[in-house]
Amino acid sequence: MNYEKIRTSQPGPGISEDEWNDEFDGCDCENECSAEKKCSCLMGGSDNYSNDFKLLPKEGTLLVECSDKCSCSWFEKTCRNRLLQNGIKKSLKIFETSVKGHGVKAGEPIRAGEFVCEYAGEVLGEEEVERRCEEFKERDNYTLTLKEHFGVDNTLKTFIDPRLRGNIGRFLNHSCDPNCEVVIVRLGRMIPTAGIFAKRDIQSGEELCYDYGSSAIKEGEERKL
Repeated sequence: MNYEKIRTSQPGPGISEDEWNDEFDGCDCENECSAEKKCSCLMGGSDNYSNDFKLLPKEGTLLVECSDKCSCSWFEKTCRNRLLQNGIKKSLKIFETSVKGHGVKAGEPIRAGEFVCEYAGEVLGEEEVERRCEEFKERDNYTLTLKEHFGVDNTLKTFIDPRLRGNIGRFLNHSCDPNCEVVIVRLGRMIPTAGIFAKRDIQSGEELCYDYGSSAIKEGEERKL
């Protein structure tokens, strides 16, 4: 439990200021940000979230939320394309499991498609990940590796490590029959964020978990153990 609590992922060693600040052009929406209104943040011509802020299917295209560079910033609290960036809204509770150490359970019902929390940590360069693996090899490895394939030969890897700085997402455990899934979301920049969403309806008191070796998207995701 000895870590700095942060709300969202932050750049760490191996990530340059230029990389972190590689931001997309914002939309020029004056009213609702939606595919119907041709919001430029909505890749593939489809909405990211429903009217009641549930995740919608997004096969093969980037999921990009609106950002401070968007014209909709003046009504950002009601913009449908801003969800993960607004933080945790559900009641989540850390508890001690019988065999897996700490875990997280739902403090209220969570519906399928609803946002649970971000897997927040330091975004690291690959050399720093390898260095930390050696330094902390006798301890648990929390590093989440997001792998995306663009075209035939282009692969983008993003490493998120909540060991030193993180949030409640670091305590979610693995399950082969998970009730949550990891989804790659971009908050107005090329470097992605890991969002954890409910795969199905979850009851209050149920442990939250996801499959460390699979992903909600085709590009792939893995958490190194």
